[in-house]
Amino acid sequence: MDIKKKLRKKLGFYYRFIKQYHKNKSVFNQLIDLQRHPLSYYSHLQQQEIAESDVIRAVEDGDIIIVKDLIGQLHLGDKFQALSKQFFDLDFDQLGDIHTLKNVEQIVDDALAVRHSVPSLILQSSIMKRLLEPHVKASYLELMPNLRLHLPYAKVKAHEQYVESRMGRGKLNPHGQHKDSWRYHPKNTINVWVALSEATDKNGLSLLPQSADYMPRFDAKLQEIASGVKTYPSQQYVTDLTCGDALIFKAELVHGSVINMSKRTRVALSMRCTTTEPQFHKRVVYNYIKVENGQFDNLSKGKLTAAGEFEPQSTDSIFEPAEAKNTSIIPVEYDDTQIKLNVNGQLKTFPRKCPHAGTDLLNGELNDKGQLLCPSHRMCIAGKPCD
Repeated sequence: MDIKKKLRKKLGFYYRFIKQYHKNKSVFNQLIDLQRHPLSYYSHLQQQEIAESDVIRAVEDGDIIIVKDLIGQLHLGDKFQALSKQFFDLDFDQLGDIHTLKNVEQIVDDALAVRHSVPSLILQSSIMKRLLEPHVKASYLELMPNLRLHLPYAKVKAHEQYVESRMGRGKLNPHGQHKDSWRYHPKNTINVWVALSEATDKNGLSLLPQSADYMPRFDAKLQEIASGVKTYPSQQYVTDLTCGDALIFKAELVHGSVINMSKRTRVALSMRCTTTEPQFHKRVVYNYIKVENGQFDNLSKGKLTAAGEFEPQSTDSIFEPAEAKNTSIIPVEYDDTQIKLNVNGQLKTFPRKCPHAGTDLLNGELNDKGQLLCPSHRMCIAGKPCD
């Protein structure tokens, strides 16, 4: 690269950095004060409500915390309505039917427009600040939310390559099991995931509790769990959320999309934050700000020096606490095309590969209906009785 090209590249970086700084400061100046609104928290592992003072400790221990009607409790319904009208030209309650009202190209354009918009950043940063402030002196907020329009698979399957080329995997289509650090996010990230429509076992999110210390082998190119590595689908927590409910969980828990086999688009707002200074990956420094005592810090030094120090490990194929529960299938026999299982006393045949993306179903597990769960996106495979 000649000197002129190097200079243009460096000047371009600083120009974008200065623009980002002013945008970040603008967001900070418009944060919504939500501290006066109380919230209730439910622990998945304890199966009961817990005190707000216990939330971050539970999250750090690998729990999944459900906040019922977060949008309603924080009185943000009008804000989400305005966001929907501005960027999708639809009422908020129409987003679940967006795939019937617009084509995939239009949906991608709209989703990209809202992704880094100031109104979206204000909303997400205000929510995260409210959730963190009771626990920490300083809140570290990632200014890169994702409003995820998880389209019915029948609608998106012919367009997956196009969608991923425009905005990456897992935004409009299913995202396989992963940890966020595989996508270069900070090691100490906490996720806040708000359901903006119904999110169920037909279209929601699945997470493996207490799996932060499970270091499964992963495919660095796909940034998802490697083929043949267990995800323990029958032991996963699967969302059962209504519009406005939210989850708080450690981003190092193994998690991924449930393939959308419903007839509606599943809408969610996913956000990231940390309770201490972000522990950046060696390769990427994401756009975080620090809010402390009403003061703004752009964390410019870390962004300019790109001083991340960690890389995620990729070593394991089994998670011992999950193995102890003995939920793996025990085939009667199998070959390259099929698996035979004894299901409630009846011998049934299942395909060896998932019809969605070809995942090996030997690592699947049976659900309580006797269906074989795909370990990648939880597609439910009904077996056929053997002759």
